[in-house]
Amino acid sequence: MELSLILRAVGVLLILAGLVLVWDPELVSNKPVPTDPFQATERRIWWGLLIGFGTLLLFHHQLQPWNQSLAAAGCSLLFGLLVARLIGMALDGPVMKQWINVGIEIVIMIPLVWWYLKVRG
Repeated sequence: MELSLILRAVGVLLILAGLVLVWDPELVSNKPVPTDPFQATERRIWWGLLIGFGTLLLFHHQLQPWNQSLAAAGCSLLFGLLVARLIGMALDGPVMKQWINVGIEIVIMIPLVWWYLKVRG
């Protein structure tokens, strides 16, 4: 079996696992759900890294050149965090501080996408 096909399959599995854990983080944690909507959303965010890493494996299958791989990793991990944050806001309720974080993540992601497209050539 071709390596890129295996990496894509693992990427899809990581994305699905990340989405399930963002939706229901209590599957792996017995901590009580915070009553504050900001904290309730924050408990979901780190599972977005699974979504981001899965996205990286789904669309980027190489290590060389390094600058392209670094840009792809940064974009995909921020994308995963952003997806998790938006899901958390939809489930726990939007808070202005979360919208500020969404804006910050988008502002950081724009130059990374530009860098990736530039080095991809």
